Amino acid sequence: MKIFTLLVFLTCSQFCFSQAKLSEETKTEKLIQVWGLLKYHHPEVSRGEFNINAEFLTQLEKMKRIDSRKEFNAKLLDWVEGFDSRKLKPKKNWKKRDRLFSGNADFDWIAKSYFSKNLQALLENIQFNKNYKDHYASVHSLASFVEFENDKPLEDFDATNKAHRLLFLAHFWNAMKYWNVNIYLTETPWNQVLPEMIKEFSKDGSGTFELAKEKLFSKLNDSHANYYSSHTLKSLTHFPNFGGRIINDSLLVTRIFNKDSIKRNKISVGDIIYSVEGVKLGKYYTDKFSSVISVSNENYLKNEIQNNYLLASDRDSIKVGLLKKNGDRVKQYIHLYALKNSYEKYRRKHPERTENWKMLSEQIGYMNLYEITKDEVDVAFEKFEGTKGIVIDLRNYPQNISTGTLPKHLYPRRKKFVKALAPNLPAYGKPDYKSPLRWIMNPFAAGKRNKSYYKGTVVLLVDRSTLSKAEWIGMAIQAAPNVITLGEQTGGAVLNRNELILMDGTSIDFTKMTAFYPEGMEVQRNGLQLDHEIQESAKNYNKNLYLEKAIEVIEQSWN
Repeated sequence: MKIFTLLVFLTCSQFCFSQAKLSEETKTEKLIQVWGLLKYHHPEVSRGEFNINAEFLTQLEKMKRIDSRKEFNAKLLDWVEGFDSRKLKPKKNWKKRDRLFSGNADFDWIAKSYFSKNLQALLENIQFNKNYKDHYASVHSLASFVEFENDKPLEDFDATNKAHRLLFLAHFWNAMKYWNVNIYLTETPWNQVLPEMIKEFSKDGSGTFELAKEKLFSKLNDSHANYYSSHTLKSLTHFPNFGGRIINDSLLVTRIFNKDSIKRNKISVGDIIYSVEGVKLGKYYTDKFSSVISVSNENYLKNEIQNNYLLASDRDSIKVGLLKKNGDRVKQYIHLYALKNSYEKYRRKHPERTENWKMLSEQIGYMNLYEITKDEVDVAFEKFEGTKGIVIDLRNYPQNISTGTLPKHLYPRRKKFVKALAPNLPAYGKPDYKSPLRWIMNPFAAGKRNKSYYKGTVVLLVDRSTLSKAEWIGMAIQAAPNVITLGEQTGGAVLNRNELILMDGTSIDFTKMTAFYPEGMEVQRNGLQLDHEIQESAKNYNKNLYLEKAIEVIEQSWN
């Protein structure tokens, strides 16, 4: 009797489950996942034989009229079987794939989606298909970046059309899932990003599509993922006529750009802004920008704001809480100004000029990498010969040198200073990627045999402005003997950018590889390894703190 009752219960449960209604969000999520699998894994679809965007829009419309799981499974299976699968070559024990990095190969959704057995089996065969093509995405054989040459924007894209917005999401989410090797590092797991963003892209109303895009891109956690068409950032048309540095939850005024107009604001270098519009500064900029700007870490968000969007607004004034140098606390409006041209905005980002190199003392040299040339580096090292130490300032973006410029003076022999994870197969990466041109010029090694290499202590200064090429050069310097790195967390996006054209014709970048130290630690998101962390204080700000600490480290290393 008990067995009979159990069988009846299971039968009824299965029947009820098959008839259970599906939400629009769930149907859309599964459609997006299946669509992406077909696009990059199916032998016929991946050849570009079908209009893949039209397929998505057609199926999305059909799914509107489906209520039950059973019918949804049947329609999906019918759609997938409609593509010729006779050339499928599923191979679960694929030796090449087994040797690759699989941290992005998250296909658990196939088994966890309550698909029918037939549909699940077919999707798994497509997942393990070896006979896929590269029409929509191909890895460049020499540079190892992903080309999306045949993946065109949707003609007549209409942001007011919900189906078009969801196609935009499907295209971008799948491109990142299958071809962005850094996607395993996102703060929110990429599969969890999808259902959250379906809700955002389903919203109607003026400007909601633009906000949804910005929120989606911020989920990449990639300081290279600049979206230059950002609606929010473009709306910020007025800026203060002073510059500053965010220290903890305060903004220290460090530079005045226009002395005449600044008199109106009664702002001086050394003043501290601790609130904006009645909100503490840290919360103000986090709430305003963390879902708009993609950054690898929170420290780089400070850099983006203080360089580009410091107190920026669409209005001509903003109310701040101010701690004056004399100790008075006041609340006042700061007048903001429209910049005359893009060059004026670009000029503000330049670090304050210093000498490219100099002697700090008889035994300690200094080199600023921002504008120094290769010839100047050679001359400087001649002067530094026999000294106790050198301070190398990398709190900038070097304009005129490459990774090999300093190692030829710092290394006793040529050596590898970085490992890279590169894209290879859909959702799989090649660990410890070897450049095919390495016999001519290996980008991951530097230096040369040099008995006369510099043997003093080298202190490398880095901070939140050290990003991309600067971090790459920094890794090369760190691989030298006797290097001590001092500063704060860097930008966390090392290797070159990869561009993706989006469904609405705009574009976005992402970091094309993952950089590792030879010992294995990721630099993407983490930034450069530090030996000593600098803690700054807004109230007791010392402009020369980094330099003083560097000199102290050099002197201690010789005691």
